[in-house]
Amino acid sequence: MYRHLCVALLIGLGMAAQTTSADARWNQRGVCKPVFEGVATGKGLFGEGSARARQAAVDNWEAAVEHQYGRAFANFDRAANVRWDCAKNALITAKCVVLARPCASRISG
Repeated sequence: MYRHLCVALLIGLGMAAQTTSADARWNQRGVCKPVFEGVATGKGLFGEGSARARQAAVDNWEAAVEHQYGRAFANFDRAANVRWDCAKNALITAKCVVLARPCASRISG
């Protein structure tokens, strides 16, 4: 009886270890490249200009990264070390600069 229990326990642990190691292989930020810059301006009142400038800066960053490293790196959601600098230049114009390291997700191992 103990032998069957031990075998069942070992099989269960082996399956759990396989699931855990498979999950551990997924790496959200597999490989990161050097910092890239995205720059844009946006117009609008009550924060709309800043919001538009931020989104346009992300779009600019993604386009530049895709051109340099390919589509796998051009997802801003996976970027590392993100830094923003946004400022109003005039009454309704805002300018945003974003600096971030492009990273590609991958399955390792």
